[in-house]
Amino acid sequence: MIEAWSGTPGALPGGGWTGPSLRRRVLDLQLAVEALATAADSLCAADRPTRAEAVRIARALADRDFATVERLAVPLLDPSALVPRPVGARGPGQVTGDPAGPSDGRWAAHHLAAAALEYVDLARLSDAPPVTAPSGQGYEPAVQLAMGNLPGSAAIAGSVAARGRHWNAFARMRLSTRQAIQVTVAGGLAILVGREINEQRYYWAVIATFVAFTGTATRSETTLKATNRVAGTLVGLGAGIGLVHMTAGHTLTALAVIILAMACGFYLVRISYGLMIFFVTIMVSQLYSILHEFSPGLLMLRLEETAAGAAIGILVGLLVLPTSTRDTVHSARTTFFSEVSALLDGVAGRLDGSRPAADLDAMARAIDHQVRGLALVAGPLTRPMVWGNDPKTTRHRLTLYAAVSRRCRALALAPRRMTDPAGAAGFAGAARSLAAAAAHLAAHPALTASPHREVEAHLRDAEYVLLERGPERQEALPPVSLPLLQLNQLLRELAAVRPVSGPKHRRTAPPKLRLLASAASGGAASGGAAPAGVPALSDARIATALPSGEPCARESAYVADTAYAADNDDRLPR
Repeated sequence: MIEAWSGTPGALPGGGWTGPSLRRRVLDLQLAVEALATAADSLCAADRPTRAEAVRIARALADRDFATVERLAVPLLDPSALVPRPVGARGPGQVTGDPAGPSDGRWAAHHLAAAALEYVDLARLSDAPPVTAPSGQGYEPAVQLAMGNLPGSAAIAGSVAARGRHWNAFARMRLSTRQAIQVTVAGGLAILVGREINEQRYYWAVIATFVAFTGTATRSETTLKATNRVAGTLVGLGAGIGLVHMTAGHTLTALAVIILAMACGFYLVRISYGLMIFFVTIMVSQLYSILHEFSPGLLMLRLEETAAGAAIGILVGLLVLPTSTRDTVHSARTTFFSEVSALLDGVAGRLDGSRPAADLDAMARAIDHQVRGLALVAGPLTRPMVWGNDPKTTRHRLTLYAAVSRRCRALALAPRRMTDPAGAAGFAGAARSLAAAAAHLAAHPALTASPHREVEAHLRDAEYVLLERGPERQEALPPVSLPLLQLNQLLRELAAVRPVSGPKHRRTAPPKLRLLASAASGGAASGGAAPAGVPALSDARIATALPSGEPCARESAYVADTAYAADNDDRLPR
């Protein structure tokens, strides 16, 4: 919403704020808050002293006591705090003899402290807009509003042809035209059927039919909305009859119930359309009571007309120029991977200097918008109502899409956080390989249980570039390294139809990545010594690898975090 309204004249604050500067500040704050949440979630499994330190930092943040936050967080960034405890040392909540690994919360506490300090720095700059590159043209938000609201599924399904387009010329019409035909057919049938039920109240069936196509784009959305209308009416009927008997003869009480029902219905419509219809049915019951027309038979007639109209809407949505939910999801998925590919190309251009003016912030916001669209149109597939669908797999893949979006946000801000741009230019090849993999995923649906050979080749190319800058290098890794590593693994998993098998969907890093992580953590993360031929890092090397300097770079991740990331599924640090 902030992104969309930033393009409206007069919506921006004064003091030199522009659309790009507000977008950048919101991105910075979003990454800081996400890092705080990720670290807090991981710290729930830490030992008691570490949790107590985190609680004090969180309370100081909540109180906006920034001096206390800095006093508590700075010691957690000391490299000596990251040295593994000796085997046999015991802390509260830790079993004697267990090797100290990421589970004791040292790395999570480090990330919490870094994110808290970054948030403090940004909060202190709340009135000063960040410096952004001047734009030669007007600000174009990545999201366009539709009557003041975020666009719905129709914005995505508008380019999707209806099923039967090979033999039906009407199927290639615009979505709005096809829906007009659907509403005309359904409305005519609702009038005929509704008049057979009752000649005076048939309009209830017509309303139910018309509303089923309002705000929906696919046949699954139409079915869900019609079903929710019937369910809300059925449950509201019982509640309405009971409340009418309680308020009978008390007009002011009935008016109060009407106002409360209206408020609750329109407030909860964002959560569930069925809840809104439940309160609307209560409101209608009270209105008929005040008009002295109420009877249980009247409400039963309303239920019958509504059910008839909803059934007609479902049948027309399924049979007359239907827009497939899976086709719409595939269209949204294609656009998503195209945006990811464009961002990765832009990052590569910024790293090697070929595209220094690429607007990575706008590209990151475009990816966020595509993820929201994917979640919107794939919502019906997260339920077992669609034939041949696996809701668990759909929800898992939506989580992966959201994880890609978060990594892309971190990657978009990484080039301007680098202290050694020349040393990071070598990562441009990895970014371009990942861009090629994302472009291939945009052009080809996932049809196999393992990544396509071309996708796997691009991912291995990127992996080679990333892993050759391993623990043998003395300098700190650039901020672009960890997001690229994580995107490599996420794209590999998204390239397959099914999620990687394993208990609770825990992801496993590629073999080379596990070797690098083991070397970076001295074998502690994997529960043993580093493999032969892979050097382990000393405490001095750890201190060298931890970046310092500008505040925005403090949470840049050391390569040992790859082990922590591989073992924490979607709770990956930045």
